[in-house]
Amino acid sequence: MLPGNSGKNSVTGFDFTGNMSLLVEDIVKTHPVFSHIIPDKILIAISPSNGSRNGVVAKLRPMRFEGGSKTRVLRGIEYIAPEVNINGNNIFYIVYFHLPRFLNHGNCKNKLATVLHELYHISPLFNGDIRRFSGKNYAHGNSRNGYDELINAYTDEYTSSTLHPELSAFLKHRYSGLRRKYGAIYGDMIRIPRSNLINSKAMRNI
Repeated sequence: MLPGNSGKNSVTGFDFTGNMSLLVEDIVKTHPVFSHIIPDKILIAISPSNGSRNGVVAKLRPMRFEGGSKTRVLRGIEYIAPEVNINGNNIFYIVYFHLPRFLNHGNCKNKLATVLHELYHISPLFNGDIRRFSGKNYAHGNSRNGYDELINAYTDEYTSSTLHPELSAFLKHRYSGLRRKYGAIYGDMIRIPRSNLINSKAMRNI
């Protein structure tokens, strides 16, 4: 088993969801910027990707609308946010990791920075919405380079502060390397939840 043992790894399989969940928990405990995150309300999921090096490697799916609202009106149509409940626990965010692309994306630090990148998108209020910056580019702010530099700094701070560096050890491997070691890679899979229609009637102007 890897040092970051979820209790499910064996010679026939590597539990990606379990190991990534342990890493996320350690990031939350170690770095104060992420201390508002409640790991039990985050679902770590895997999603298949093709063999191309280009494309999305990970993404955050918030389960609420702007401001944490459960509903929103768009072009006169009212929608309600989807709900995902795991063992009685209401999920606020889903973090998808696209495999094998994520594990083949750069070195260990690059992959660790990607994890922190997605976690930093979570609202400081932890209300199911994303962190919103002022201006048009509300997801990353006015400078994507500035966002990435900030994440790189947080990654270095986490790496130098964690008491459990072994939890990120699996990120040193490419997808093929983990498969050779464990025989298979598995994890939780869930379709991207979609908002549901409430009211299709045009809203009156007040």
